[in-house]
Amino acid sequence: MKAYRFGACEHTFPCWGALAVQMAHEAGFEGLQLADAGGYLQPHPGNSGYVEYERYGLDLRRKDSFPLTFRRVQEDYLEAAASWQMELVSIYLYTLDYQGFIKYSKNTPQGGQCLESIRSGVAAAEQMGITSITIAVKGTFGTAQNQYALENLRYAVEQGECHGIRIAVSTDLAPDAVRLLLDTFDGKVKLAMDTYTPLICTSDIPADLIRSFGAEPVDHFRVRDFPPDKEGFPATEEASLLGQGIARFAEAAQAVQDTGYTGWIFSDTPYYHPKLQAPGEDYVSLAHRDVHALQTAFQSKTKSAGEDMI
Repeated sequence: MKAYRFGACEHTFPCWGALAVQMAHEAGFEGLQLADAGGYLQPHPGNSGYVEYERYGLDLRRKDSFPLTFRRVQEDYLEAAASWQMELVSIYLYTLDYQGFIKYSKNTPQGGQCLESIRSGVAAAEQMGITSITIAVKGTFGTAQNQYALENLRYAVEQGECHGIRIAVSTDLAPDAVRLLLDTFDGKVKLAMDTYTPLICTSDIPADLIRSFGAEPVDHFRVRDFPPDKEGFPATEEASLLGQGIARFAEAAQAVQDTGYTGWIFSDTPYYHPKLQAPGEDYVSLAHRDVHALQTAFQSKTKSAGEDMI
C-alpha cells in the first residue's frame, strides 16, 4: 500500500462532473475531492421580478440547489469514476465555504441554509459511498460567530454519526483555537489541513505548524502555491504551480513526511487561472506538472512503501 495518494479538488478544474474526473485521471491523480455545487437563494437569473416556479419554491429557494443529491448526477460521477479508475474520496461543501453561512445562527435564513447544506452533503456522501465531507470554518470574528460555527459543526458531527460519515474541518483559526476545537469534539472532527493557510492567515510557518499538530488529528492535506506580490507576500488572488511560488511547499511536504502521516494529499491549484496559462499548456498538462511535483516532494515515503509512484 502506498504511503501517499495524490488527488485533486474538483473545483480546481474549469468544469465539474464527469469531465473533471477524466481530466484529473489524465493528469495522473488517483482521486477527486468533489465540490457540492449547491445551496443558494436567488431570483430568476434573467429577470429579478419573475419566479420560475418549476425550479423555485415560493421562498425563491431553488429546488435543484443540491445537485449531488440527485441520483442521475450521482450516477454520472460514479460511472466516470469507474471508467477512469478514480476514487471519489470526499465532498467539500464548496458553496457553504463561499457563503460563509457556517457562522450564522440556526435561527436565521443563512443558518438554516447552512444546516440544509450539511444535511445534503451527508446524504449525498452516504448515497454515493463516500466516507467523509469537509466543512470550512473560516472568517469567524467575535464570540457569537465562533459559537454559531461551533453549534453548526456539532450538528454536522451528529448527522455524520447517524449516517456513518466522517467530518473534516478546514479552518483559518489560530493554532490554539484549532486545538480547542479538536478537543471540544474529542476526536470526532479531523483536520483538512492546508499547507498554505497558516502562512497567509496567522503568519505561522506551515512546516512548524504541521509538525506541532502531528499526524493523528489530520484527515487529509490540501496543497497550493502562490507567487509573490509587489511587497514579497503571497499573492493569494493569483496562482503558481506547486513548488514554483513562495508558499514554502517543499518545506511543508517534508514536514508532512516527518509526522508519519499517510493518506490523501489534494492539489488545490486553480488550473483555470489565467496566470497559469501558457503556450502549449492546457488544464491537464498543468495538473500533470503538479502531480510530478507531488511525486518528487513525497518521493522517499512513496518509494519506501515498496510500490512504484503514479
